[in-house]
Amino acid sequence: MARRVQDKDIKEINEAYLICRSISGTAAATGWSTSTVRKYIIDGYEGGGRKSGPTAVIEPGELDGAMDYVLNHSNLSCLTEQEKADMKNIWRTLVV
Repeated sequence: MARRVQDKDIKEINEAYLICRSISGTAAATGWSTSTVRKYIIDGYEGGGRKSGPTAVIEPGELDGAMDYVLNHSNLSCLTEQEKADMKNIWRTLVV
């Protein structure tokens, strides 16, 4: 029997869509089909208590290892393998 979409699933789909900004990325991140994701995307959804803008000042050196952490925890990112490699190269360039 197919599982039914619950309210918590709709929130999860929309939170993932805020990060991924694509139907296919959201489907991959949540495990729902693209048609299900498309059906439950809420236009104008802003997220559960998310604030926009910077939340902290980051000092040089504070991000050491951060990209490796993100890349090794795929549920935090909806990037393709090529995009992950590109991001690693960008981070290497930005390190002072």
